[in-house]
Amino acid sequence: MVALVFAKCLACFLHAVDYYFIGSHGTPDQAWAVLWYIIHLVRGVLLFISLALIGMGFAFIKHVLSYNEKLILGTVVPLQILANVAYIIIDSSEEAEMNYGTWKKILIFVDLLCCGAIIFPVMWSIRHLQQATERSDNKTTLVLSQLKLFRHFYILVVVYIYVTRIALKFIEVVLPFQYAWCTNFMDEIATIVFFLITGI
Repeated sequence: MVALVFAKCLACFLHAVDYYFIGSHGTPDQAWAVLWYIIHLVRGVLLFISLALIGMGFAFIKHVLSYNEKLILGTVVPLQILANVAYIIIDSSEEAEMNYGTWKKILIFVDLLCCGAIIFPVMWSIRHLQQATERSDNKTTLVLSQLKLFRHFYILVVVYIYVTRIALKFIEVVLPFQYAWCTNFMDEIATIVFFLITGI
């Protein structure tokens, strides 16, 4: 999670430098833009790996991943790489280009698919903990506290996905052009809040 926060901070810094060159020279400096794209790709992959591992209960409930969890992780990481490549292609191209619409559809579909796939391990962990509470033994209070924590995490992940992937897209469509920066600002605030609550 620390690597994810570091990658997010570095991505924000590089994006700010990229915007500085756009503001001062009118065009982005290609070296800074490429660095930002690389860090953005790494950040996206780290986000989904972290969410998946936390949701699977790795190193919290268990220390070994099951076959289904490995399958989810092995599917989500390449899909997230594809989504980030689609984002890079969309961000570096103009709307009038022929492939823009296709890559935009791919980005939205793959991103929502990854978000949906992340929720399954969390639900599996919650179900596993519920089954453990049905067995009455001396570890019931520990299991109940873990169950409550995973339910909290599940709600947090669902709210984060809805806010950053769905609600902000609707807000972006409704806002006038001069307030387009507001969606990026709200996305960054939602991400910071999500990281802080997850870390606590």
